[in-house]
Amino acid sequence: MRTISRGGVTLQYPDEVGFAFNPCLIVAKGDGVETMTVEMTGEGGTTLTDSRDAFDGGCYAEVREYVQGFFDTDAFSVLSYNEKERTKTGQRVLFRVVAGGQTFDFSVFYIWGAMKAGGREVYNGPRMLTAFVGYPFTYGVFISGAVEVQATNMNGGNSAVQIPSTGVWNVPLVPSSESDYYVITSDGEGIQQATFDDTFDLTFRFEPFDEGSYLRVKVGEDVEDGMYLRWIDRHGFYCYYLFKKGNERLKVKNDGEFVRNNIITADMEYGYNGGLGRQMRLSREEVVPVCASLVDGDTWDMLSDMASSPILDLFTGYVDGDPRWVSVQCEAATYTKSRAVLQDFIANIMMPEVAIQKL
Repeated sequence: MRTISRGGVTLQYPDEVGFAFNPCLIVAKGDGVETMTVEMTGEGGTTLTDSRDAFDGGCYAEVREYVQGFFDTDAFSVLSYNEKERTKTGQRVLFRVVAGGQTFDFSVFYIWGAMKAGGREVYNGPRMLTAFVGYPFTYGVFISGAVEVQATNMNGGNSAVQIPSTGVWNVPLVPSSESDYYVITSDGEGIQQATFDDTFDLTFRFEPFDEGSYLRVKVGEDVEDGMYLRWIDRHGFYCYYLFKKGNERLKVKNDGEFVRNNIITADMEYGYNGGLGRQMRLSREEVVPVCASLVDGDTWDMLSDMASSPILDLFTGYVDGDPRWVSVQCEAATYTKSRAVLQDFIANIMMPEVAIQKL
């Protein structure tokens, strides 16, 4: 957290980058602090206001639910696969805090995600991704300033993309062969990695990325009749993977049945008793098990975010060159990560509800 003092008032407020589902604390202390007003404005122009009275020598505001509200109207499923795009999983929120007769203005770039408490989790650090030939794919990166990002194919060829401003950016990548292997690098200090440290307060420590490669993208093997899924991980990045499909499970439930005897003449000419009224309600649920075979620990961790992501989409094919997706769910379950170097990741995907007749 950052700290500023002015006119006998000390304000503690979030770091330059925050996460909408982690604590977003604002604390004002001072002899003259009796109330605090926090005004927040999102990129869409919406303004929200919170007021607090002093308690135990200061005013305290936890504003994460306000911040989350700025993302409520965003359509995360709308994504470009033709050119780079600043995604809606990140946006800047402007703050104005009035306390003890002093006014403080600052901004925080918030990401639609969360970091784990403890463990010194790294955001925007080096990682390995997997793309698949013939399927839409993007790699995500948080940029703190203008920078050029280059994707170099180790089989030859490279492409450069100019990122103009701060944001969570998606950059399309189209592999042509399973032997392709990409190394993503950048110039300057536009890419920074942040370590979440909650030892003493909720603080993110930023460090310029100075390693040789920021991202590495390998191309996975094709899967016959596979299931290609897209989701948003806890860090606000879009992730993709092509899974093997198992045996589909179909479950039909009876939601209510009622038969009434109308006590009228039964016409059995066609073998049907028209004197009976009938009501029936059934529901149908389809579940498809999927498996990623023999993945390493880092890939297993990436896939585990799929199980808890509220945004999970199934690729259904291309229409006029544009990918089409349908929303699905991952069945709640317990996932066990072993200490083996390679292991399978297995999950159950709940397909959209099947519309059936009701009487």
